[in-house]
Amino acid sequence: MIRDVAVGWVERALDIVERQRPELADDYLEVPLEAYTSESVFARDRELFETSPLALLASSEIADPYDYHVRAAVGRSLLLTRDGDGRAHAFRNVCRHRAAEPARGCGNARAFVCPYHGWSYDAQGRLTGMPLRDRFSDLDLASRGLVELPVEERHGFVWVVLRPGHPIDVAAHLGALDAEIASLGCERMTYLASLAAEPLATSWKSVTEGLLEGLHVPFVHAGTFATNPQATDPDLGFFEAVGAHVRWVLPMFGAADVARIRATPKGQWKPDELVACVYWVSPGLLLAHEYYGLIYADLSPGDRPLESVFRYGWLTPVTEPPPGLPSPQAMAERAAVAVRQDAPVWEGCGRGLRHGAHERVLIGRNEPGLQRMHASIARQTGYRGLAKVRG
Repeated sequence: MIRDVAVGWVERALDIVERQRPELADDYLEVPLEAYTSESVFARDRELFETSPLALLASSEIADPYDYHVRAAVGRSLLLTRDGDGRAHAFRNVCRHRAAEPARGCGNARAFVCPYHGWSYDAQGRLTGMPLRDRFSDLDLASRGLVELPVEERHGFVWVVLRPGHPIDVAAHLGALDAEIASLGCERMTYLASLAAEPLATSWKSVTEGLLEGLHVPFVHAGTFATNPQATDPDLGFFEAVGAHVRWVLPMFGAADVARIRATPKGQWKPDELVACVYWVSPGLLLAHEYYGLIYADLSPGDRPLESVFRYGWLTPVTEPPPGLPSPQAMAERAAVAVRQDAPVWEGCGRGLRHGAHERVLIGRNEPGLQRMHASIARQTGYRGLAKVRG
């Protein structure tokens, strides 16, 4: 955390906890079901994902030269590599011969051999050979490498734009959040996978909604997130729009602690122990303080409006936990359990959206994070169907 900024967050959180009432939006928000289900709206959403920098891997997932990782995003198979000089690359995982997928899984390799006809590529995506080379004697191999995508490594993540040749500028994308994300220290953390790629039969927007409110935690997450310190007051916190993104600040203390904290000189406050942050980085990244590490979740639309893919894991700065807390691996496993608690509820939302008996979803005044998220997506995609209403 950036200390000067975080001290202000503590002051704001103290007021909220003291009055036991969150900061409310001025109005309710109604979101038409078409925002989740319409093919035309979905096409705009996919455009946003295809042209925005996406944090597809933690840098630690391809830490060493010739490490690689295959993953899916917005329906595409992607190959991410680190070459012998330590530079990260991203490619469409599509062979230039007959469009099979040359790479699978993750690991360390200097060559990727297509399983269909044996064409081979190196860590820089170059076509290096094929069987029966003499049959292709006049083929220019240099022009037949894997299709490369724009990549930037920043703040401990490998960011990718899915459109070849499209500009990438992660600092500009993060805007005012850039310094805050840098302060998390993710480049010094190790990623532990919770869920590799969980398919969900619901809109990516429904899943994002579930990531930006704690109201469901006491009902859905008994034994997991419901044990977190802030879960006793699930809507006591505040949200801010930061450019296209949303910051959610949660107090990590209760009403009984307010007088003690106020009596302590501000110079002695430890903001990282008093408040926690959840960041939604448009369009599909979630970073959240979780005990001594960070939740790192990546959300992607599927091939249809009511399909999405959720990748979820835990970033840890240590190999041994602080006293009394679970191990890093146990934290990752706990996170997987929590998402599997969410999944049937989210998919129930998907069925409700598909066969809805009403035309609009209602977002409450005490769900301002969701309101800001929907407003951001609407601004970026040109959607005009949102409606603010009084009770």
